[in-house]
This record gives sequence, structure tokens and C-alpha cells, in this order.
Amino acid sequence: MEETIKLLIRHGNTVYDATDMCGSITNAGSYNSVARTLDFALLSPRYDKRQPAVPAAIGDHVQFFVGADLQFDGYIFTLDRDSGGETVDVGCFDRGIYLKRNEAAYRFTGKTPEDITRQVCRDFGIPVGTLAETGVPIRRNFPGVSLYQIIQTAYTLAAERTGERYMIRFRGSELDVIVRERQGATAVVAPGSNLLTATVRESGEQLVSQVAIYDANGALIRLRKNEDAIALCGVMQRYLKTAKDKDVDAEAAAILEDNDIRRTITVEALGNHKLMAGGNVIVREPVTGLYGLYWIDSDTQTWKGGVHRTKLGLNLKKIMDKVSAGRELGK
Repeated sequence: MEETIKLLIRHGNTVYDATDMCGSITNAGSYNSVARTLDFALLSPRYDKRQPAVPAAIGDHVQFFVGADLQFDGYIFTLDRDSGGETVDVGCFDRGIYLKRNEAAYRFTGKTPEDITRQVCRDFGIPVGTLAETGVPIRRNFPGVSLYQIIQTAYTLAAERTGERYMIRFRGSELDVIVRERQGATAVVAPGSNLLTATVRESGEQLVSQVAIYDANGALIRLRKNEDAIALCGVMQRYLKTAKDKDVDAEAAAILEDNDIRRTITVEALGNHKLMAGGNVIVREPVTGLYGLYWIDSDTQTWKGGVHRTKLGLNLKKIMDKVSAGRELGK
């Protein structure tokens, strides 16, 4: 079944259908970039006035649909014109850009990440959708950092207690915080069906194979180790200090898990717009040895010449963008 796409630009009080005026459309996002992007080449004829033209300006509202699904909802932030060309390269961000570009100061004395998110979004007029519930109280002072750092730090601290991995993303105009988990039926990518290419890179450059836990006086309490990683690459140690209301063993386990030997997996397949950062996919590819469930860290969806391709950055583990902004109260 052929995929139907539609790109709408609201310029002033008029909504223009720019679908047929775009040579290519690319929608992309990743687990550690709260703002998804939409880039497209918009036909802008300079000499033949008989050809239709769609206006585009900084701040114009843009929506992109795949079938009935709203794939992107955001605003134009860049326009690149070439005096010798017949197109304008348009760059858009969804509302995640406002989390990155707005800074504020807050002091929280026991609110959960979900309540912190609701308060910050209410103060800045950002609609809230579904928020992952943690129930973990946060005591922290944020003296002038971005809204994204505030919310993501709160969920990072909660993750140390819950063991979950959280991700912020926008669904239309609403902010969601999701738990990275397998949900419902999972798409399969395989040769002879929809797989185009697959590459795998292994690296121990960012490896942490041992965590040393110290008390407040600087005395070593215990070591948490990744024995397999130590056998392969030796000791790469991270320092961790105990603190009140802090589960250092859970944090040490998360550090070892998130900084194990990394396999960077890139897969390109026939287009599937539902394969997005934060989700998962099953890959079966005998040459690279990719078999099983993988977590999608990044996705790039490209429509060009009537062909839709999906490029995915995959991971064996579900990870999150761990942020540590502000200061714990009482320190």
C-alpha cells in the first residue's frame, strides 16, 4: 500500500499544502535530543510566475502527516536561499526547542519529577500529555539552567531509584515523558523483506568497568565490578560517594550498565514512520550477527522521489540521556 504524506505550512492566516512543492523531506530525532527536526527543500520559482509558490517565513507553523498520523508539529527556524537555485532549504524544530532554549531558576524540596515537569510546563505555557510516574521525591536547587536540564535531571535522579530509563518527547503540542519499554507488536527488519544495509561497530573507549564507592570521609567502602569488561580491557574506574537518601549501589549498577562495551548499530530499511527514537525493533541479519530486540536511539526518516527510507541507530540496551544540573539541597 502506497504511503500518503502531507506537509502543511501556516503562513499568516492561510494554510498551504506544500507536499507537491518539496523535493525531499527528512524528519529526525534521538533519545538525547528532545527536539525533533524536519528539513525539506521547498520549490521557489524565481522566473516562471505561472508556477505555484508556497510562502515560508521564520516562525511559520509546520505540520507533517504520514497517512493519518501526525509525524511532526513545529515551527520554521532556518531558511537557506541560493541565488542560483530554485529551492529554499527549510529547517524546523518541534516544541522541544523551547525546553532547550528557555532557562529558569527553581528550588524543589520534595516534589516528584512528574510534578516538577507539570510546574515548569505550566509556568511556560507548555501543554502536558502523559508523564511517567516515579513517586521519587527530589530535593534540588536549579539556579538558572534550561527547562530540559531541570526536567531531565529530575528524571535522571528518579532513574537511580527506579532502574527505569526515561525519555522526553513531544506528541503534537503536548510534552510526554515515556519509560523506554517494549510496547505492543514490534516491527521486524530482515533481508529479503525491508532491510537495505546494516553496520556494527564495537568500542570500549567510554568503558567503565569498576565503580569505587566511598563514604563522606573519603574511605573506600566497596567496589562494584563488571568482571567481563575487566577481563577484556582492564580496570576503568568511576568514583562514587555515598549520600543521604541515595541508593549508591543502584547508581553504581546503572553506571556499569550504561558504560559497558558499546556496539554502535546502524540499520537502513524501507520506510516505516512508526520506528522512532525511544521505541524498539526486531532485527534479523546473518552477516553482522544481528538477531533479536534492539532499542532505537535515533531515527532519520527521508522521503525523496516517492521513496521513503528509514535509518536507525540501535542499541542492545535501553539508555537515557543522563543529566546532572543544579545542586542537591543541603550541600
